[in-house]
Amino acid sequence: MLQTSIISQDANAVTVRMSHRRWNHLQKLEESYKVATAIRKGMKQAEKAPALSMTEAIEALRAL
Repeated sequence: MLQTSIISQDANAVTVRMSHRRWNHLQKLEESYKVATAIRKGMKQAEKAPALSMTEAIEALRAL
């Protein structure tokens, strides 16, 4: 089993060695985080948006 280890490190970057499996897992976690933050941002926007009547909502959807 390949352990994660730091190869080099400076003020702006870190180079690490890790297995492909772990790298892929980290990539999936990062993508999940991005989706979750986008959903959270959308939910906050929806809470602040004014309520629409049924007619206004239908018109807004047709305008898309």
